[in-house]
Amino acid sequence: MAKLASFNKLKGHRILVFSLAILIISLVIGSYLRLYPVFNASRMGYGPILFEMDPYSEYWIASKLYSNGLSYFNYLRPFNWETRIFWYPWGRDFVKTELPMLTFFSVLTYDVAKIFNPELSLYDWMVYLPIIFFIMAAIGIYLTCRELWGDIPAAVAVLTASLMFTDRHVAGFTVKYSVGIAFLFLAVYFHVAAWKRKSLIYAVLAGTFLGGAAFGWAGFNLAIAAIFIQLIALPILKRVESEDILLWLFEALPLVAIITSIPTYHSYMYFIKSAGIIIPAATILLFIGYLLSRLSKMRNITLSFPLFKKPKMLYSLVLILTALGGVYGLISGIIVIRGKGLAAMGLGGLTHVLVGTVQEYRSALPQDFITWGGAAVIVAVVGLIYYLYKGLMKKEHLYVFMGALLLIALYATSNIAYFMTYSNYVVALTASGIIYLLVREIFPKTKGTGWFLRVIAAVILVIYLSAIIGQGVTIWTRTYRSITPTILDSGTGLGADAPAWLDALNWLKNNTPENAVAVSWWDYGYWISVVGERASVADGATINVTQIELLAKALTSDEESAMKILTEKLKINPENLYVIAYELYYIDDYNKRVFIGPLIFGTNFLGADAAKGISAIYRIAGVDIDSEIASGGGPHVMVYSPGTYSQQAPTYSFVLPNWTSSELQNALLYKILLDAAYQVWGLGGYTVHHLYANVYSPPQLPPPEMKLFKPAYIAVSRALSYPDVYVVVAVYKLQVDP
Repeated sequence: MAKLASFNKLKGHRILVFSLAILIISLVIGSYLRLYPVFNASRMGYGPILFEMDPYSEYWIASKLYSNGLSYFNYLRPFNWETRIFWYPWGRDFVKTELPMLTFFSVLTYDVAKIFNPELSLYDWMVYLPIIFFIMAAIGIYLTCRELWGDIPAAVAVLTASLMFTDRHVAGFTVKYSVGIAFLFLAVYFHVAAWKRKSLIYAVLAGTFLGGAAFGWAGFNLAIAAIFIQLIALPILKRVESEDILLWLFEALPLVAIITSIPTYHSYMYFIKSAGIIIPAATILLFIGYLLSRLSKMRNITLSFPLFKKPKMLYSLVLILTALGGVYGLISGIIVIRGKGLAAMGLGGLTHVLVGTVQEYRSALPQDFITWGGAAVIVAVVGLIYYLYKGLMKKEHLYVFMGALLLIALYATSNIAYFMTYSNYVVALTASGIIYLLVREIFPKTKGTGWFLRVIAAVILVIYLSAIIGQGVTIWTRTYRSITPTILDSGTGLGADAPAWLDALNWLKNNTPENAVAVSWWDYGYWISVVGERASVADGATINVTQIELLAKALTSDEESAMKILTEKLKINPENLYVIAYELYYIDDYNKRVFIGPLIFGTNFLGADAAKGISAIYRIAGVDIDSEIASGGGPHVMVYSPGTYSQQAPTYSFVLPNWTSSELQNALLYKILLDAAYQVWGLGGYTVHHLYANVYSPPQLPPPEMKLFKPAYIAVSRALSYPDVYVVVAVYKLQVDP
């Protein structure tokens, strides 16, 4: 017997070593894949570069904190002249609108990183930070699976997570989301461990890491919602004990303390009038469940009130009333949830029109889940049946938590694709519940399991692992390998060295007065403020809807009206007012024609401001998009194929600008785009057209008469991924009469 125990112990050690080896391999592979933006930038001759737009504001904050100390964050308010380069002329109140975990973490870890590389800059360190966040999230997933299901499922889970595409953890995508999910998945582990082991220490750690996630990303509410479901289900599944209430209190108190200290959450109001109301609600409901279970055992109470003999039925009635109260609170406005929160709940129709114009807030389709989650999504969804069985039939509340975690992630992501990265990690985590069942069949603890079931389980496991690895290879070849820092390909997504935006921003920084204001659509505000070092009127924070509406109206108005809005409403000095617009152009050298974007190449859609004008800017400006402004191309869209023109039914439907409309051509944004084409190619005798016009005799778009805004600088880059496609970033200056 002693020999058998010794053998089993040795076998367990070997499995643990194998599992840890897979963990290390997964972290190395996952980190390597996520470093491709750095590799691709290096291939183009650049150093590490931040990805997308939002990381630039995070870097700006971190640089201020590193120079002045962490306490300087409290001075990043509108009264500080340094903040005036954001949301000109008012400045941005970072204290009330920014979660500081990312910038604090960046500054606090930077000096440690410099020990290993003294030449490392803060900027470079922030490019690499998402890799650290990936490792933290992956370890959280591994530990959670190991706690619930053992070493082998944990190894499979972390391998799955490492091979999935998670854009918020690619190098340079250093945003609040990135650090939030890093802390969140470690919090999930400590939560599971606390409730499984009945450990108050783990409960405190769970609350602390949940607070860390809240300190960095408001999306932590998705995990809190899963915990809420677990807690309110507890009185139905089992008799609530005092230690259950104590566990939750030890978990909730650090979380509440951290959230209350963050101005962004408006202190205690978050727990009364916002999403945080589920935290006190869970506490009250858990206590009610505990109280009802105790009352049901008191003979004198049950004799006087027989209904107390059925505590679960009474508790269910309380749950129903609570749910109805919550719905009423949302409808009446007592509970206030805005923006992404409402959209994630499937109530996007109640949000401002601005939310619906953001690309990543679109709904995720089933094929999106399969594309990015692969086999793991299918297995995880099948796992919901297992979680339902274990939770409701076997009364195991941690399975209720895991099932809720998955369901909420999938539901929120189906409403807005923004949550896809979080959803992918949850899928990798929860799919391992089924892996556990397969491993249990393959390596039974007791004799008697038939060989047939063992073979079937082994075959399914091999197929799953093959699919996961195949997906990783596919993602590497199609996505990671071509991913390029956004500013290097000017936001085109082509993966080309087309730094027209970088060129324009450098010109702006070196050739305009320091008090200049550069007006563009809000997408590029962070680039203008941080890279161009000039004031912008709006950016990705989208905190001032009124300002964005004014910006939209200016860009879609004629020059005179635009000048009036920008100088009177936004108080920009006319002598230092610049407007920036950018688009892609196709050059037909043989016929000396320039085709202005958006461009359609087969089923590929290449567009910038012209497309955004129709899909977002006009809508936000409150202008109806009719045939005078937009044209969907009718039942067919003219599609360009290299060497020939052809008319095809499009795979996707696009809403395109009606370039033949005089109203559109007179709008400031489109007028600049049209004039820029003539400024760059017109002197060479080229005429300007739009690509989806009549293929045999596309009508010429006449050169506009720029009355007030004149070209100051036009940056041009060739997008090498496509023949004869150029990116143009046009900087126009308001000309003031002497």
